[in-house]
Amino acid sequence: MTSWQKRLRIGLAIFGIVFGVLVYRSIGERPVATPPRPLDRLDKKALLETTQTVLEQVRGNEREFEIKSGRTLSYEDGSAKHIDVVITRRTEGRVFVISAKEAQAGPRQIDLELTGGVKVSVSDGFELMTERATFNQSEGIARVPNEVTFKKGLMSGSGLGAAYDQRSDVLTLNDRAKVVVTEQDGRVSLDGSAGNATLDRTQNVLYMKSSVHVLRGSQVIDADEIMARLSANEDVVTFLELRGNSRVQGGDGALDAMKADAIDLDYTDDGEGLERVLLNGKASVTTAADEHASSRQMSGEGLEVEMGSDGSLARVTGRDGVQLDIPKAEGAPPRNIRARTLDATGEPGRGITAVRFRTDVVFEENDAAGASGREVHAASLQASFDGDTLRNAFFDGGVTFKERGFEAEASAAQYQPVNNTLNLTSEGRQRSIVTDEQIRVDAREIDVTLEGHGMEARGNVRTTLSGRPPKSKESDGDGRLPGLLKEGQPASINAERLNYSGGNGRAEYSGDATLVQGDTAIRGDLIVLDQQNGDMAASGSPARSSLSLDKGRSDGRANEIRYDEAKRTIAYSAAADAPKSGQASSAPLAQVSGPDGDLRGERIEVVLATGDNAVERLEAYSRVTMVVGARTASGDRLTYHAKEERYVMSGTGPTGVSIREGCQQTTGRTLTFFKSTDRIVVDGNETRRTETKPCTPPPTKPPQPAPVPRR
Repeated sequence: MTSWQKRLRIGLAIFGIVFGVLVYRSIGERPVATPPRPLDRLDKKALLETTQTVLEQVRGNEREFEIKSGRTLSYEDGSAKHIDVVITRRTEGRVFVISAKEAQAGPRQIDLELTGGVKVSVSDGFELMTERATFNQSEGIARVPNEVTFKKGLMSGSGLGAAYDQRSDVLTLNDRAKVVVTEQDGRVSLDGSAGNATLDRTQNVLYMKSSVHVLRGSQVIDADEIMARLSANEDVVTFLELRGNSRVQGGDGALDAMKADAIDLDYTDDGEGLERVLLNGKASVTTAADEHASSRQMSGEGLEVEMGSDGSLARVTGRDGVQLDIPKAEGAPPRNIRARTLDATGEPGRGITAVRFRTDVVFEENDAAGASGREVHAASLQASFDGDTLRNAFFDGGVTFKERGFEAEASAAQYQPVNNTLNLTSEGRQRSIVTDEQIRVDAREIDVTLEGHGMEARGNVRTTLSGRPPKSKESDGDGRLPGLLKEGQPASINAERLNYSGGNGRAEYSGDATLVQGDTAIRGDLIVLDQQNGDMAASGSPARSSLSLDKGRSDGRANEIRYDEAKRTIAYSAAADAPKSGQASSAPLAQVSGPDGDLRGERIEVVLATGDNAVERLEAYSRVTMVVGARTASGDRLTYHAKEERYVMSGTGPTGVSIREGCQQTTGRTLTFFKSTDRIVVDGNETRRTETKPCTPPPTKPPQPAPVPRR
């Protein structure tokens, strides 16, 4: 029995004795009073029944504990029953009040069993309601075995089975926990349910565990566990910590969906806006489509998202196997980018505008069927966006670029999808290299137009042309080599610069250009190939050729060397020089040397036979000189028929044609020479070698004595 109970009983006993003495003394002096109506007993087993009972526990000047009841029944074993009870507990400046229709106290008055309209109220406005509960005065814990509801300002909730610790101010909902937070206008801002929940009111934290499901506006949140940080008034959620199978879907902001093993959602102080999101473990974020851009997805082992003041994405960082997926949009194919890390930044009202990827970057751009169309590997990538438009992608650190029928590699590459161009640059020993079905280009810098594979290359350009295989059934315009070269064998061309319009077009090499295929070589300041028609031109000061023809090597030089595939003709031309003062116009001569002699003139044409590189005919124009063996002929026009080995030369003016062999010289209007028969016909008159007259040799100088060495 507690001290206050003993004091109560002693007080009642003293009161009874005093009351008896007073009654005894008044006998005979006063008329007998009508005895009061006896109190209706609630329980005959009760030792004592009282009404309007107040029991207090005082420490110093403070009332620490108080029990008020409309009626109290005390029993011999020290237990008691309180009707219409109100229990008040004061601690650390807060007042806790428990009220119920009935409270059953044990012998020591420590454990109370409360029934009927049980309510726990805290001075800050927190209330808990149930129909049945137990309360331990020593622990200060109220336990509820059945349904319970609670509320505090704009927060309310319910559950099945609960415990409320007055000392630590912690409420635990054991099963079917539900928590609702409303706005001032009555709109629900958070509606959460879970297997169980704990509200730590001292720390302003709400824990929800086991299949947690939360509706926050238009946002749906699911996780194994959720921890919510609350404002001081416990009516605003400022932070959500999701753990285990965490998912967030929907919402009115820039983020449409989030998924990870763990997600932290950091809201503004008023709970209205999202400031920061941290995702760890198989993380992914899907942005919401808007008027600027379609939906995108970013994933990785870890992601951190920062929001702008307007609710747009301000920054996204990712680590450990990140990936950005960009769906197909108008005029743009679907793309995905993978790397070790990413760092994306955005602008207000525009969303993500720039992304930087680092380490093991893989960029894929798929075609309409979903197959990989373009694939780029690099150490890093900087990409800029304007809505759905990928404006620029700058790859660095050893780049490889591949698409069907095309490959490229370089130190760095800049890809501009809007223009469909690729710029390749390299430093040091690294070279930029492009390869397609027709050409391989190796240079310091290469600009590529991906549609058709047109190119501009600069800096010690080295190329290899493949051409079509021999006897190809493909169309004549399918990127063939000039006909004077051998199809099916690669040809290399080097120069300082290259302008290449594509596999079926024009290739222009400038700056010390050299074409080589086997024993064939062509050099000039400029070499132009027309792969559509199979033509070629070389120019310089002079241009040179060394051709491997069927009868042997033919060497030529001229200011311009041009091959016409349709005519099967190689033309060597000398450009006119400006005349000097007092002199007539002059021009350097073109020259062709080979098995059929050494020929010079202002223009020389070598006509090839159809189907092979055999010489069919030679034509020379203006100031023509032909040297065949010991004979030298000169005139204004020469025609050589290879099949007959017949040379026909004609002249104009007073000099006409001349032929000299040793000291003998013959002149005329025309000259015909048959190489196979060693016959010469001048103006219709035949001359023979036997008619050649020897000339007097020039005098020789006497031998000079050898110098005597000095001693």
